[in-house]
Amino acid sequence: MRPVCARADSGMQVARRAVSSFECSAPNRPTYEHSALRLHLHEQASVIGSQQLERLVRGASVKTESSRVLRHVNFVLFVGIALNVSTAIAATPREQRAIVQHGIGGPEVLKFETAGVPEPGKNEVLIRVYAAAINPVDYKRRIGTGDYAPEPAALPTAIPGGDVAGVIEKVGGDVTAFRVGDPVFAVIPRDPKRLNGGYAQFAVATTETVVAKPRNVTFAEAAGLGVAAVTAVRIVSVTKVAKGQRVLVTGAAGGVGSIAVQVAKERGAFVIGTASGRRAEYLRSIGVDQFVDYTKGNFEDQIKDVDVVIDTVGEDTATRAFKTLKKGGHYISVAARGLERQCEAAGFKCPGRGNAQALPREFYDETGRLAGSGKLSLYIDKSFPLAQAADAQVYSEQGRTQGKISLVVDAENANRK
Repeated sequence: MRPVCARADSGMQVARRAVSSFECSAPNRPTYEHSALRLHLHEQASVIGSQQLERLVRGASVKTESSRVLRHVNFVLFVGIALNVSTAIAATPREQRAIVQHGIGGPEVLKFETAGVPEPGKNEVLIRVYAAAINPVDYKRRIGTGDYAPEPAALPTAIPGGDVAGVIEKVGGDVTAFRVGDPVFAVIPRDPKRLNGGYAQFAVATTETVVAKPRNVTFAEAAGLGVAAVTAVRIVSVTKVAKGQRVLVTGAAGGVGSIAVQVAKERGAFVIGTASGRRAEYLRSIGVDQFVDYTKGNFEDQIKDVDVVIDTVGEDTATRAFKTLKKGGHYISVAARGLERQCEAAGFKCPGRGNAQALPREFYDETGRLAGSGKLSLYIDKSFPLAQAADAQVYSEQGRTQGKISLVVDAENANRK
């Protein structure tokens, strides 16, 4: 078995092999006892030191009455400590490698360099990042025009990125819901006065935006469950999508759109999705009932009397979508601003688009639940190493993403579950 952590030493690998060899040599073992032991050791291998391992093994020993298991547990403990398993997780460094944005402008303002590791405060956790995700807002803030212009009091540099997945490295004061070593995904709060963001080896998040990583997804996939996914879960909820309704999702192949499709389907809706023709197969695979190729005529002439419109494209698409909606229907756009009055004047119900970093906890929990139950899958269109984040933003800016764009921060761990 490959080590699950880039920092795991040979002692931990030997311990894992010891567990595996025992499993193979004991076909008649009590299933619960040994599977529990294996689960504990394999899952915690990358995040525990010798003292934690000792407590873990002693706890497992209490659960079993088999002397053979006890002997093997003691062997695992001996091998792990003798080969210095306590180095499986190193002390948190003071410095890290990160993408630092210097001012505003083109992709050249993004530099891969050394930065300080932020400290978690009250109700915060420090995450050792295995993977991050790219969002359109990232390049918009880099360009820095309109609503995305930097704040006057902002630092001259910033670490971009709001979506990460990894393991808890440190916990701040009053944190009880998470422990060191917990695998999580999170949305990193934007603070213009703090050098902290997702394009880095470490990032600080408030506990309100941190969720336990579902066991059935990789860290790279989990990183994509942040801003876009939580936003999609929220907009499907506030537009009150219900069984049997007709729901139009524009830009259905993108990060928010593809998740909104799946959440609406989970609620029993008939989903209509717009995209270019090459996205047809993908959209049908995630549940779109009616696909409309916007390159072959105006979509508003082909779609009528929908109950809900979820616009993820913006520009003129946002207002053209009014023509597809029945009176009294729900409309929301996550890509266009300032349409509320026009929307209401047209006789529609128009909830605000919200901010993923300020959404109620229930939407984060629901995102994790849907992903964990297999009702929400995340497609990674393309992956880039952290050092090539500028190229990833350029790709995102082209506006042709299918699903999400991933940044691999820790190559050993990003694609493991």
